[in-house]
Amino acid sequence: MKPQTQQIITTLAEITDDLYYSLVGDEPYVTVFWEVEEKGEFDVENFLLDSGALTPFSPEDFLHQIRQTQSPSVVEHYQNLLALLQANLSELTIYSYGFPELSEDLFNGNLPLEADKLAPLLIPLLIGLSPTGEWIGLAPQQKRGYQSSPRFVIPELESVGETTNALVEQIQSLTSQIEHKLSTKSWKLRNSWQVLLTASRTSIIEKLLSQAGFLSVEEINKFLRNIESELEELEEDEELPTDLQQTIDLREYFQSQLLNSRVYNLDYNISDESFTIHYALGQTEDGDWMGVVTDSFTF
Repeated sequence: MKPQTQQIITTLAEITDDLYYSLVGDEPYVTVFWEVEEKGEFDVENFLLDSGALTPFSPEDFLHQIRQTQSPSVVEHYQNLLALLQANLSELTIYSYGFPELSEDLFNGNLPLEADKLAPLLIPLLIGLSPTGEWIGLAPQQKRGYQSSPRFVIPELESVGETTNALVEQIQSLTSQIEHKLSTKSWKLRNSWQVLLTASRTSIIEKLLSQAGFLSVEEINKFLRNIESELEELEEDEELPTDLQQTIDLREYFQSQLLNSRVYNLDYNISDESFTIHYALGQTEDGDWMGVVTDSFTF
């Protein structure tokens, strides 16, 4: 670990010592970091792979899991979909999206689903490169998600060729017949899929998860939105509570010491309640990403 990385981790740990993020329960902050020299360039796909939230599947293993978990008619539709993608897309990649590995300090070291419900295949994500250079991604839609802040929304492509449009229509026709079933009824999905395009591999997973309701990205100020209201509630000359001062210090650290700060929210709709993992991250001048992770829930 580089000395600069260690110094930032130490500072963030000191700022957040005994500080809790509150919604229904009070959850601590845990430091996280991404050194480019060790792990490569940072993007949502690489980050979620590293954290265990994305699990890659070969086409054969994917179909094996589909046969184990889906109805015969849905299996047939999946087979037709995979054949279409294999015939038309290069660099086809298949993931199962689930939960990242979390510190035992968060949510008591548990997840909001029982271990026996965390099957090898949860939410299927499929991405690939079209013959004309667009990245195509598809995934089932979560029942409820949250909107990213406008500045973090990945824009639509300005133009798409007729060949790619025709392929997207074929994919949409097949996915409209697939109602993906999870091994638990607690995780709520819609009977619909997102099929979308981006210009690069580095943006396709982020846009796909965002459009499908599993990811939202927001500013640090919005994440720490309670600061201003708590300041207004203070009496004149009243001393700042320790936790409020720490939260202000955390916001100021992201704003003054790190670049491109933002919060990646992994949003899960479980039993019609919300469980969200918040990664507050900023970039150093060396291109590394540093920050903290916490969680919130409405159970």
